[in-house]
Amino acid sequence: MTKYCISDLIMEIAAPDWALHDNLKLFSCRQGNPDIHCKVVFKKRPDKPAGGVKIIADTPGTLIFEDSEFIHNLSGDDHDIPSYTAVSMDWSAYTMFVDLEYNNPDDAEIVQVVQDGIHVSLRDVMIGRLAQKNGVIIHSSTILWQGRGIMFSAPAGTGKSTHAHLWQQLYHTPILDGDSAACRVADGTPVVYGLPWCGTSGEFLNQSAPLGAIVFLQQAQENSIVRLDLRESIIRLAARCFLLPWNEKLMHQYLDTVQEIAAKTDCYLLNCLPDFAAVELVKKCL
Repeated sequence: MTKYCISDLIMEIAAPDWALHDNLKLFSCRQGNPDIHCKVVFKKRPDKPAGGVKIIADTPGTLIFEDSEFIHNLSGDDHDIPSYTAVSMDWSAYTMFVDLEYNNPDDAEIVQVVQDGIHVSLRDVMIGRLAQKNGVIIHSSTILWQGRGIMFSAPAGTGKSTHAHLWQQLYHTPILDGDSAACRVADGTPVVYGLPWCGTSGEFLNQSAPLGAIVFLQQAQENSIVRLDLRESIIRLAARCFLLPWNEKLMHQYLDTVQEIAAKTDCYLLNCLPDFAAVELVKKCL
Protein backbone atom coordinates (compact mmCIF):
# COMPACT_ATOMS: atom_id res chain seq x y z
CA MET A 1 0.00 0.00 0.00
CA THR A 2 1.09 3.56 -0.71
CA LYS A 3 0.27 6.60 1.42
CA TYR A 4 -0.35 10.13 0.23
CA CYS A 5 -0.85 13.27 2.32
CA ILE A 6 -3.39 15.47 0.56
CA SER A 7 -4.81 18.56 2.32
CA ASP A 8 -3.47 17.16 5.60
CA LEU A 9 -5.46 13.95 5.16
CA ILE A 10 -3.63 10.65 4.77
CA MET A 11 -4.96 8.56 1.88
CA GLU A 12 -3.77 4.95 1.78
CA ILE A 13 -4.24 3.23 -1.59
CA ALA A 14 -4.03 -0.48 -2.34
CA ALA A 15 -3.56 -0.66 -6.11
CA PRO A 16 -0.95 -1.68 -8.68
CA ASP A 17 1.62 1.08 -9.12
CA TRP A 18 0.91 1.27 -12.84
CA ALA A 19 -2.74 2.15 -12.16
CA LEU A 20 -1.98 5.34 -10.17
CA HIS A 21 -1.60 8.77 -11.77
CA ASP A 22 1.84 10.41 -11.73
CA ASN A 23 0.38 13.55 -10.10
CA LEU A 24 0.05 11.62 -6.85
CA LYS A 25 3.82 11.11 -6.50
CA LEU A 26 4.43 14.63 -5.19
CA PHE A 27 2.07 13.87 -2.26
CA SER A 28 3.64 10.55 -1.27
CA CYS A 29 4.33 10.09 2.44
CA ARG A 30 5.42 7.29 4.76
CA GLN A 31 4.02 8.19 8.16
CA GLY A 32 0.63 8.98 9.64
CA ASN A 33 -2.53 7.03 10.37
CA PRO A 34 -4.76 6.83 7.29
CA ASP A 35 -7.89 8.98 7.18
CA ILE A 36 -8.98 7.22 3.98
CA HIS A 37 -8.42 3.61 2.91
CA CYS A 38 -8.82 3.13 -0.86
CA LYS A 39 -8.67 -0.12 -2.79
CA VAL A 40 -8.72 -0.86 -6.51
CA VAL A 41 -10.14 -4.28 -7.43
CA PHE A 42 -10.13 -5.72 -10.95
CA LYS A 43 -13.39 -7.63 -10.98
CA LYS A 44 -16.52 -7.98 -13.07
CA ARG A 45 -19.27 -5.52 -12.26
CA PRO A 46 -21.96 -7.07 -9.97
CA ASP A 47 -25.61 -7.35 -10.88
CA LYS A 48 -28.13 -4.82 -9.62
CA PRO A 49 -29.51 -5.65 -6.15
CA ALA A 50 -32.76 -7.62 -6.12
CA GLY A 51 -34.19 -5.66 -3.19
CA GLY A 52 -33.86 -4.90 0.49
CA VAL A 53 -31.67 -1.85 -0.04
CA LYS A 54 -32.27 1.88 0.35
CA ILE A 55 -32.32 3.50 -3.09
CA ILE A 56 -30.73 6.96 -3.16
CA ALA A 57 -30.89 7.58 -6.90
CA ASP A 58 -32.29 5.45 -9.71
CA THR A 59 -32.33 6.98 -13.18
CA PRO A 60 -31.32 5.71 -16.63
CA GLY A 61 -27.60 4.96 -16.27
CA THR A 62 -27.45 5.74 -12.53
CA LEU A 63 -28.12 3.56 -9.50
CA ILE A 64 -26.94 4.62 -6.05
CA PHE A 65 -28.07 2.70 -2.98
CA GLU A 66 -27.21 2.00 0.67
CA ASP A 67 -26.55 -1.50 1.93
CA SER A 68 -24.58 -2.88 4.91
CA GLU A 69 -23.25 0.53 5.99
CA PHE A 70 -21.91 1.30 2.52
CA ILE A 71 -23.04 3.54 -0.32
CA HIS A 72 -22.87 1.69 -3.64
CA ASN A 73 -22.68 3.48 -6.97
CA LEU A 74 -23.50 1.41 -10.07
CA SER A 75 -23.64 4.37 -12.44
CA GLY A 76 -22.51 3.83 -16.01
CA ASP A 77 -21.48 0.41 -17.34
CA ASP A 78 -18.60 -2.07 -17.52
CA HIS A 79 -16.59 0.27 -19.72
CA ASP A 80 -16.53 3.07 -17.14
CA ILE A 81 -13.49 3.24 -14.87
CA PRO A 82 -14.31 2.51 -12.17
CA SER A 83 -17.44 0.62 -13.21
CA TYR A 84 -18.70 0.40 -9.63
CA THR A 85 -17.74 1.92 -6.26
CA ALA A 86 -18.59 1.24 -2.63
CA VAL A 87 -17.84 3.77 0.12
CA SER A 88 -18.44 3.70 3.86
CA MET A 89 -20.91 6.16 5.37
CA ASP A 90 -18.09 8.30 6.78
CA TRP A 91 -16.11 8.15 3.51
CA SER A 92 -13.10 6.58 5.22
CA ALA A 93 -13.16 3.32 3.22
CA TYR A 94 -13.53 3.32 -0.55
CA THR A 95 -13.36 0.46 -3.05
CA MET A 96 -13.23 0.91 -6.81
CA PHE A 97 -14.04 -1.97 -9.11
CA VAL A 98 -12.51 -2.01 -12.58
CA ASP A 99 -13.49 -4.55 -15.22
CA LEU A 100 -10.96 -7.35 -15.72
CA GLU A 101 -10.40 -6.43 -19.36
CA TYR A 102 -8.53 -3.30 -18.17
CA ASN A 103 -6.02 -5.24 -16.08
CA ASN A 104 -3.34 -4.88 -18.73
CA PRO A 105 -0.23 -2.94 -17.66
CA ASP A 106 1.50 -3.76 -20.97
CA ASP A 107 -0.91 -1.67 -23.04
CA ALA A 108 0.05 2.02 -22.77
CA GLU A 109 -3.35 3.26 -23.93
CA ILE A 110 -5.21 1.14 -21.37
CA VAL A 111 -2.80 2.23 -18.63
CA GLN A 112 -3.57 5.88 -19.36
CA VAL A 113 -7.33 5.27 -19.37
CA VAL A 114 -7.15 3.37 -16.06
CA GLN A 115 -4.96 6.02 -14.44
CA ASP A 116 -7.27 8.85 -15.50
CA GLY A 117 -10.42 7.04 -14.37
CA ILE A 118 -9.05 6.09 -10.96
CA HIS A 119 -7.61 9.58 -10.49
CA VAL A 120 -11.01 11.22 -10.98
CA SER A 121 -12.66 8.69 -8.66
CA LEU A 122 -10.10 9.40 -5.93
CA ARG A 123 -11.09 13.05 -6.10
CA ASP A 124 -14.71 12.05 -5.43
CA VAL A 125 -13.79 10.22 -2.24
CA MET A 126 -11.63 13.17 -1.17
CA ILE A 127 -14.63 15.45 -1.68
CA GLY A 128 -16.69 13.26 0.63
CA ARG A 129 -13.98 12.80 3.26
CA LEU A 130 -13.11 16.50 3.32
CA ALA A 131 -16.72 17.25 4.18
CA GLN A 132 -16.20 15.31 7.42
CA LYS A 133 -13.13 17.45 8.18
CA ASN A 134 -14.50 20.98 7.61
CA GLY A 135 -13.25 21.09 4.06
CA VAL A 136 -14.33 21.56 0.45
CA ILE A 137 -12.69 21.51 -2.97
CA ILE A 138 -13.16 24.79 -4.82
CA HIS A 139 -12.97 25.20 -8.60
CA SER A 140 -10.32 27.90 -8.77
CA SER A 141 -6.89 28.97 -9.88
CA THR A 142 -4.94 29.81 -6.73
CA ILE A 143 -1.71 31.75 -6.29
CA LEU A 144 0.58 32.25 -3.29
CA TRP A 145 1.01 35.92 -2.47
CA GLN A 146 2.86 37.24 0.60
CA GLY A 147 2.38 34.00 2.51
CA ARG A 148 -1.33 33.69 1.74
CA GLY A 149 -3.40 31.86 -0.82
CA ILE A 150 -5.44 34.04 -3.18
CA MET A 151 -8.16 32.18 -5.07
CA PHE A 152 -9.52 33.25 -8.44
CA SER A 153 -12.77 31.40 -9.02
CA ALA A 154 -15.14 31.38 -11.98
CA PRO A 155 -16.90 29.04 -14.40
CA ALA A 156 -14.67 27.29 -16.93
CA GLY A 157 -13.56 29.60 -19.74
CA THR A 158 -14.04 32.83 -17.79
CA GLY A 159 -10.32 33.52 -17.39
CA LYS A 160 -9.27 32.45 -13.90
CA SER A 161 -6.11 30.73 -15.21
CA THR A 162 -5.33 33.75 -17.38
CA HIS A 163 -5.62 36.05 -14.38
CA ALA A 164 -3.38 33.81 -12.24
CA HIS A 165 -0.77 33.78 -15.02
CA LEU A 166 -0.88 37.58 -15.21
CA TRP A 167 0.07 37.65 -11.51
CA GLN A 168 2.81 35.14 -12.23
CA GLN A 169 4.20 37.27 -15.06
CA LEU A 170 4.04 40.50 -13.09
CA TYR A 171 5.00 39.37 -9.58
CA HIS A 172 6.41 35.84 -10.05
CA THR A 173 3.76 34.40 -7.76
CA PRO A 174 3.76 30.58 -7.50
CA ILE A 175 0.57 28.88 -8.68
CA LEU A 176 -0.67 26.58 -5.93
CA ASP A 177 -3.15 24.84 -8.25
CA GLY A 178 -4.32 25.80 -11.70
CA ASP A 179 -7.80 24.28 -11.55
CA SER A 180 -8.93 23.43 -8.00
CA ALA A 181 -7.79 23.70 -4.41
CA ALA A 182 -8.95 22.31 -1.10
CA CYS A 183 -9.90 24.63 1.72
CA ARG A 184 -10.22 23.46 5.32
CA VAL A 185 -11.06 25.44 8.44
CA ALA A 186 -8.37 24.59 11.00
CA ASP A 187 -8.49 26.20 14.46
CA GLY A 188 -10.84 28.83 13.09
CA THR A 189 -8.64 29.73 10.11
CA PRO A 190 -9.39 28.78 6.49
CA VAL A 191 -6.32 27.11 4.97
CA VAL A 192 -5.92 26.42 1.24
CA TYR A 193 -4.08 23.39 -0.17
CA GLY A 194 -2.71 22.42 -3.56
CA LEU A 195 -4.11 19.16 -4.95
CA PRO A 196 -3.02 16.51 -7.46
CA TRP A 197 -6.21 17.30 -9.41
CA CYS A 198 -5.30 20.30 -11.56
CA GLY A 199 -7.39 19.83 -14.72
CA THR A 200 -5.51 20.45 -17.95
CA SER A 201 -3.34 23.17 -16.41
CA GLY A 202 -0.65 20.76 -15.19
CA GLU A 203 0.10 23.27 -12.40
CA PHE A 204 0.02 22.21 -8.76
CA LEU A 205 2.16 22.29 -5.62
CA ASN A 206 2.11 20.19 -2.48
CA GLN A 207 1.91 23.28 -0.29
CA SER A 208 -0.63 25.10 1.89
CA ALA A 209 -1.21 28.62 3.14
CA PRO A 210 -3.82 30.61 5.06
CA LEU A 211 -6.56 31.73 2.70
CA GLY A 212 -6.20 35.45 2.13
CA ALA A 213 -9.05 36.20 -0.26
CA ILE A 214 -11.42 34.72 -2.83
CA VAL A 215 -11.88 36.73 -6.02
CA PHE A 216 -14.82 35.74 -8.21
CA LEU A 217 -14.24 36.73 -11.83
CA GLN A 218 -16.62 38.03 -14.49
CA GLN A 219 -15.61 39.13 -17.95
CA ALA A 220 -16.35 42.80 -18.63
CA GLN A 221 -15.50 45.69 -20.94
CA GLU A 222 -13.75 47.55 -18.13
CA ASN A 223 -12.18 46.67 -14.80
CA SER A 224 -13.97 47.13 -11.50
CA ILE A 225 -14.00 45.36 -8.14
CA VAL A 226 -16.44 45.24 -5.22
CA ARG A 227 -16.28 43.49 -1.87
CA LEU A 228 -19.16 41.06 -1.42
CA ASP A 229 -21.41 40.79 1.60
CA LEU A 230 -21.72 37.48 3.43
CA ARG A 231 -24.90 36.36 1.66
CA GLU A 232 -23.54 36.80 -1.85
CA SER A 233 -20.17 35.35 -0.84
CA ILE A 234 -21.89 32.17 0.35
CA ILE A 235 -23.99 31.88 -2.81
CA ARG A 236 -21.04 32.38 -5.15
CA LEU A 237 -18.72 30.10 -3.18
CA ALA A 238 -21.27 27.27 -2.96
CA ALA A 239 -21.67 27.43 -6.75
CA ARG A 240 -17.92 26.93 -7.25
CA CYS A 241 -17.46 23.95 -4.90
CA PHE A 242 -17.31 20.33 -6.04
CA LEU A 243 -20.32 18.67 -4.41
CA LEU A 244 -22.05 15.29 -4.27
CA PRO A 245 -25.65 16.58 -4.28
CA TRP A 246 -27.35 13.19 -3.91
CA ASN A 247 -26.11 12.87 -0.31
CA GLU A 248 -28.22 15.03 2.03
CA LYS A 249 -25.89 14.70 5.03
CA LEU A 250 -22.88 15.76 2.98
CA MET A 251 -24.79 18.71 1.56
CA HIS A 252 -25.46 20.03 5.07
CA GLN A 253 -21.78 19.61 5.95
CA TYR A 254 -20.70 21.36 2.74
CA LEU A 255 -22.99 24.32 3.35
CA ASP A 256 -21.85 24.71 6.96
CA THR A 257 -18.22 24.76 5.82
CA VAL A 258 -18.93 27.13 2.92
CA GLN A 259 -20.65 29.53 5.29
CA GLU A 260 -17.74 29.43 7.74
CA ILE A 261 -15.15 30.00 4.99
CA ALA A 262 -17.13 32.91 3.55
CA ALA A 263 -17.60 34.48 6.99
CA LYS A 264 -13.84 34.40 7.68
CA THR A 265 -12.52 35.38 4.24
CA ASP A 266 -12.57 38.60 2.23
CA CYS A 267 -14.54 37.84 -0.95
CA TYR A 268 -14.63 40.09 -4.01
CA LEU A 269 -16.33 40.27 -7.39
CA LEU A 270 -13.89 41.36 -10.10
CA ASN A 271 -15.34 42.49 -13.41
CA CYS A 272 -12.29 42.45 -15.59
CA LEU A 273 -10.36 42.42 -18.80
CA PRO A 274 -7.42 40.01 -19.14
CA ASP A 275 -4.83 42.71 -18.44
CA PHE A 276 -2.33 43.89 -15.84
CA ALA A 277 -4.64 46.72 -14.75
CA ALA A 278 -7.01 44.08 -13.34
CA VAL A 279 -4.11 42.61 -11.36
CA GLU A 280 -3.29 45.99 -9.84
CA LEU A 281 -6.93 46.54 -8.96
CA VAL A 282 -7.02 43.32 -6.95
CA LYS A 283 -3.62 43.99 -5.40
CA LYS A 284 -4.88 47.25 -3.88
CA CYS A 285 -7.60 45.30 -2.03
CA LEU A 286 -5.32 42.67 -0.54
